[in-house]
Amino acid sequence: MNLVWHRADLRTHDNPALAAALRSGPAVGLVVLDPNILNGTSARRRAWFYRNVAALREAYARRGGALLVRSGLPWEVLPRAAAELGVHRVFAVRNSTPYARFRDRKVEEALPGRTAWSHGQYVQEPGEIVKPDGSPYTVFTPYSRRWWAAPEAELPEAPGRFPPAALPPGHDPGSVPDEPSDVPLPPAGEEAALGALEAFLSEGLPLYHQARDRLDGSGVSRLSCYFTLGVLSPRLAAQRAMRAGGEGAHKWVGELAWRDFSGDLLHNFPHMARSAFDPRWDALPWADDDEMFGAWLEGRTGVPAVDAGMRELRATGFLSNRARMVVAQFAVKLALLPWQKCERAFRDLLLDGDNASNLQGWQWSGGLGVDAAPYFRVFNPLAQAHTHDPGGAWLRRWVPESGGRPEPYGRPVLDLEAARRRYLEAAARIARAKPRA
Repeated sequence: MNLVWHRADLRTHDNPALAAALRSGPAVGLVVLDPNILNGTSARRRAWFYRNVAALREAYARRGGALLVRSGLPWEVLPRAAAELGVHRVFAVRNSTPYARFRDRKVEEALPGRTAWSHGQYVQEPGEIVKPDGSPYTVFTPYSRRWWAAPEAELPEAPGRFPPAALPPGHDPGSVPDEPSDVPLPPAGEEAALGALEAFLSEGLPLYHQARDRLDGSGVSRLSCYFTLGVLSPRLAAQRAMRAGGEGAHKWVGELAWRDFSGDLLHNFPHMARSAFDPRWDALPWADDDEMFGAWLEGRTGVPAVDAGMRELRATGFLSNRARMVVAQFAVKLALLPWQKCERAFRDLLLDGDNASNLQGWQWSGGLGVDAAPYFRVFNPLAQAHTHDPGGAWLRRWVPESGGRPEPYGRPVLDLEAARRRYLEAAARIARAKPRA
């Protein structure tokens, strides 16, 4: 019997690890509740994960299969489960964050010669798209050219029926925790995700290129929370969108390329999980001001576009990409708050808080080296609201005291122009320094 270890692939469609396991015999699924991941995140993110694990268990059961749930460190849990079930091999979709690579090495050591890894978390796997000399890309545009030229993968279908697996008498399948969320959660499971994809393809995709930058997020797919847990296959989504065609499809699939680029950067440059991609920018005069941090995090800076973004995120777990850039640039470039502290708090509020994408997004917004654009590009939150929330409906919804106007209200925590000058003076000094070897 084989074991399919589900991590960021909580689905049965386009799951190469599941398909490979079933090709070589009966298989059971396993989800490990890893304290190194779950204890360090927010209740809303745990609740979202648990609901999708429960949905995956139901998907297995409908096909006559079994999904087991165990708690503990994976390199301790998997050998015990293998011995308990008489498992020959463990199959899994490869992950590539620094912790995932550490974890998987430990599992390989605990089960020598018995692990098999598959692609499937991304459209194009981290480390696969390289320059002609074999080195990794650090700028998106040339990366994307090779990304678009790469061949499409063949996608395995969801199994119609699992072959019978001989489980030990009286085995404990394990329970899925039922933790409450502090925000409403989307419908869980791959059926809901596939349905949301189809709705977006027919209703949102044709106009995506025109509507994607709205601060209220009405023009985006809202599928990222499914991609983060692998409830929806990004490879399937990209192929379905390109079959639909059009400018909106090309632009949206380009965002999946950005997601892959983020994973590739973290895979090749794991230091960006803790420091600036370009280490020179670690020298910015960071202001670890708890009062300023609290005002930013709670949406009470007095800057309507920033406060609307943070209030929406806290209340829903969602924020449009345009609004993410606005609040991140305010935190890093204007308030000079330590970006690592902000990135982590921000990720815990997101239902789609993917490590690689969030890190890349914050470093891009903060001008910390993950971008070919000049450091002196600084978003004006007033202009962003004027352009991307015309009429002020989004501002009125989340910051009613602003009256829908983008100008600062009350007693703002920053003079925006003075803060901009302060950042540009400090950044110019750093930019003139030679890059570190």
